[in-house]
Amino acid sequence: MIVDTRHIMFSPEAVREAVKTYRSLFPQKQPPGLVGPILIRSANPLVLGIKIQAVGARVFREIEMEESELAAMLILYCRHARIPLPRTAAKSIEAQGEHVVLVVSKAMPVEPAPN
Repeated sequence: MIVDTRHIMFSPEAVREAVKTYRSLFPQKQPPGLVGPILIRSANPLVLGIKIQAVGARVFREIEMEESELAAMLILYCRHARIPLPRTAAKSIEAQGEHVVLVVSKAMPVEPAPN
């Protein structure tokens, strides 16, 4: 068996763009408003803290994005950015410093060589 594993590293700016893309496609999933700072609140399980400033408000309020929602958001952003991801690959996310990493692994069986 051969396992192809890729690590797609999202900088804080790329995570921000992924959040904006997600919010524009699914406005009902998060409160409306201006996206402020995005911080990694927990590494295991991975949780993002996203500050949102409501229209007309002066202060930001923080919402949390759990690991499963974050993974779906990053996969959606990869599709939007035309980054190919195999549908049948295993996908997980992890934090590396201030970066969020999407880990994609696909196992491929090895065909026996003809005699």
